[in-house]
Amino acid sequence: MSSVLELYCGIGGAAAALPEGARVVGALDINTKALAVYRQAFPEHPAAAKLIEGLSAGELAGFGADLWWLSPPCQPFTRRGLGRDADDPRSRSLLHLIGLLGEVRPPALALENVPGFERSRCHAQLRETLDRAGYRVRETLLCPSELGVPNRRRRFYLAAALDREPEPWGDGGWRGGRLGDLADRALDRQIPPELRVDPEVARRYDRALDRVDPDDPGAVTACFTAAYGRSFVRSGSYLELPDGRLRRFAPHEILRLLGFPERFRLPPEMPPRAAWPLVGNSLSVPAVRAVLTSLLGPSA
Repeated sequence: MSSVLELYCGIGGAAAALPEGARVVGALDINTKALAVYRQAFPEHPAAAKLIEGLSAGELAGFGADLWWLSPPCQPFTRRGLGRDADDPRSRSLLHLIGLLGEVRPPALALENVPGFERSRCHAQLRETLDRAGYRVRETLLCPSELGVPNRRRRFYLAAALDREPEPWGDGGWRGGRLGDLADRALDRQIPPELRVDPEVARRYDRALDRVDPDDPGAVTACFTAAYGRSFVRSGSYLELPDGRLRRFAPHEILRLLGFPERFRLPPEMPPRAAWPLVGNSLSVPAVRAVLTSLLGPSA
């Protein structure tokens, strides 16, 4: 049985992607709202609010994890986040972990971030540290749409191991179906107020909105971001109904598109505007599973 330390665990995208038999020995994040969702979904996992840049080598080694999962903040590597890279304060925790890697030397490590990270100074420092410590590394840009998922979420992935070459990526095990199978069609009949798109707004942003038809068997949604529900453009897709109305995707529909299992639930009292940022900051479960199985195998 392999043991996993989730660093930047969020609501649990990596936990949902773990192969059968893997055991979480620690799940750390500073976002208390995300941790509340994580603890509800995975009550058996030891989750804690931790400032990652405050962790010592001894604390990290004390988890005894076979694999570290890292999904550090992406804003330092995005245009919207001004691309400040290693100079961005949000990179401190990652740089801190990189500085401890050579000392702690976990048997395996996997990382997810936005495209562009692979051209960053943080990436160069990570690769230099891994190479110097003797890790064997596999890297790729992978979109879940390549695995049959009707959602675009192209991300950079890295897998590294000390004692062996990481295997080629798996297929992610996606069995979720097409967009029409994942949309909650009951919401179309009486659209909740928070999901409605005002017709005047739809006209104003007509050419900028990413519209998808749930009855189109080839429909693929855009990447949902933490800005969904606040920004109308480049934050996700909108369902176009037969009568021409548009509606936002509900958080539970986005979770389905991200490959979370049906048993995964957000707190029922959480409104969409509080849930969308948490869901938008999460992971594509099939893509993460494809990467993790390269290190842990289909069962751990």
